[in-house]
Parts: sequence; structure tokens; C-alpha cells
Amino acid sequence: MINYPAPWKLQGYGYILLYRFGTDFANLQAPEFLANKAIPGFGSVMLVNYQTSNCGPYGELLVIPGKYQYDQKNIHTISKIYVSSQASVDNGRINWGIPKELAQFRFESLSDKIEKVTVTSENKGKSSPIFEARLKCGSVPFPVSTRLLPFPLIQHLDGKAFQTTFSGKGTGRFASMTDLSIDENAFPDLSHFKPLVIIKVDPFEITFPVAKISNLTC
Repeated sequence: MINYPAPWKLQGYGYILLYRFGTDFANLQAPEFLANKAIPGFGSVMLVNYQTSNCGPYGELLVIPGKYQYDQKNIHTISKIYVSSQASVDNGRINWGIPKELAQFRFESLSDKIEKVTVTSENKGKSSPIFEARLKCGSVPFPVSTRLLPFPLIQHLDGKAFQTTFSGKGTGRFASMTDLSIDENAFPDLSHFKPLVIIKVDPFEITFPVAKISNLTC
């Protein structure tokens, strides 16, 4: 394994789906250390095509199920995440405690405004879809920045706590999702929720800084 230490600078494009899932969903999706600590707040699904990164290009699908009270802070967590690169899996865990899993991604342009994205995973030698969506992008651009809606993260992994606040900016356009299919055994079922807004950000750049890491006490 090759180590790619933080900070990372990544560029590409992607979709941000903003939700208010509610505390029941957030508690259901929470890792054990955040069990029953959900508070009202925004959640998000992010579907990203990183065209450049410290460890090379890769696709990413993740869910941030909501907001939590942790150590007297209001904070978020990535509860489920797939990426298309083993280097991203390994270094995401080491650098930020993010529980990345490996999958295959296909970004298929159907027209100048419509894209189909398929995420598949191998199980016992067979590939099966985890997530499949068709997204349509609007025309009017506007600036996007994480300063308007930050998502500070807390992750626990391998006896350590990782706190990270990523930052990003880019050019956004409102988008819509015309089709969605999910394997609920592999990714949270979003069919009961309607996104508050979907934004395609193209291009964008994101910085993942060095995490604040502390050892967990038993």
C-alpha cells in the first residue's frame, strides 16, 4: 500500500443532494458511538467524479445521514461510503477514519444535460448494482462554497477519533433526479425521502486537511 498523507486537494465534478432525513433516520444510520445522539439538521448524499486527487482519479458515493451532538459539538458523520480506488479506501481510513468500501462506478453522459450514474459491487464473484440514478442538470450557473453549509465530520475507526472539516468551492447548477434505484442491503433506502435541493457542481475543488486525531479511551 502506498501512503498519500493529508492534506489532499481534489478536483472534478459531482452532485450534492441535500435532505432533511429526520432524527429517526439519522439514529438508524448512525455508527454505534453516535447512537441516539441525532438532533434536527441537514443530511446529504454526495455522488462525485474526482478527476484528480492525491491518489489519482476515482468515483465516490456517500451518505451523511444528519446532525449529531458529540462532545458538546454539533457535528456530522459519513455512515456509508463507496469509492472506486483501493488507494482511496486505504488512505481515507488512515487519514480521516472514513469507512470507505470498494465499488465500481460508471458515469454515462446521455446528453449535454443528462447523466446516468451506476455504482456496482462484487459479491461472491458477481457484480450487482448498489445505486443507479439518472440526473438532469440546469443551465444557470452560480457560485457554491462549503462556507454556506459546512459539514464538520467525526469518525471513529481502529480505536481513534478523527475530526475533519473539509472545504470546497465551485460552480453549481440546479439539478433533478428522474430515476433512482438502490439496493437497500448495501446503501440506505432513499426512496421515502425527497431531496430539498440537488446541485451539480462542475467544476469544483475540495481540500481535505490533516485530521485532528485522538485515541479513544476504553
